[in-house]
Amino acid sequence: MKRRARIATIALALLTGAATSGAEVPALDPTLPAARAPAPAARPSSALAENDLDRLLAKLDAEEKALRAELDAIGPAIEVTRRRMIARGRAYYRHIRAGFLPVGGGFDALVDHAARVERTRLALERDLAREAELTRRSAELADRLTHLGAERAPLEVHREAMNRARVALAQEEERRAAFGRAFETSVRPDYLAIYGADVGPAELDRRAGFRSLMGRLPFPIAGRAEVRKVSRRGAGGPGVELTALDGAPVRSVAAGRVAFADTYADYGLTVIVDHGERHYSVYAHLGAADVKAGDQLPGGARVGTVASGPDGAKLYFELRRGAEVIDPGPWFGM
Repeated sequence: MKRRARIATIALALLTGAATSGAEVPALDPTLPAARAPAPAARPSSALAENDLDRLLAKLDAEEKALRAELDAIGPAIEVTRRRMIARGRAYYRHIRAGFLPVGGGFDALVDHAARVERTRLALERDLAREAELTRRSAELADRLTHLGAERAPLEVHREAMNRARVALAQEEERRAAFGRAFETSVRPDYLAIYGADVGPAELDRRAGFRSLMGRLPFPIAGRAEVRKVSRRGAGGPGVELTALDGAPVRSVAAGRVAFADTYADYGLTVIVDHGERHYSVYAHLGAADVKAGDQLPGGARVGTVASGPDGAKLYFELRRGAEVIDPGPWFGM
């Protein structure tokens, strides 16, 4: 009795709906499959392989696509169900308002009337149950999509970190290769550094090349500076460390072409100048580089600035013949 009273109340409420009494009611679409979402994907470990990560993300993508497709289909199905409920509710209301009027047509007419009322009531109950099921499923899908987003977030972060690591590794390998190439024979076999300024030697010395500067090579930092010989890891030979003021300009010891200007391993920000005759000067631990690879520099040209570190502002300097580090002391007259 309570359920019938509830249906009668709903039928009365449906009469105030937007649909007209003569509106054609479309047939309900076939029942939507109530497929359940796949089990949640396992969380990746910190050492998750890239292929495994891609598979997990692909699985989540496929699940999300299926859930969204089902959710998109539920909306129209609910609309069809509600429109049908409006029509059946109105019909049910008309039947119960007729009451015992069909009794004048005899017992058979009364029985047919009662059967129609009962069929309409049962159909309306099914519509109510269907609407409730679709609404419940819609909430279920929305909740699962929210959880999928939460599962995807750390995987996306992990993949982005792996991509950044891959790019960083590739850049580091390229810098390492570029650093090595900087000490190789110049691209043009007949390459000679074009000197753009007089750094002290006479015209004859300039024609003689970089070797003529032995014993009178200028320091890369102007003014007084504490200089000491040091060996840097990975260098394979001695260099010199010059203590200076933070931000002090660093200048090329001779004319040449910039062969490298980038960050490299233990050297930090580094500039390498090719002076010809397979001689190179290396300026490492810079705070800033003012040149780029390929630049032609006169002697004394500014290549960057000294960087400050835990032990103060220091510049690391090397001379190389090919890839071999040579003692800079005799070149500076030390």
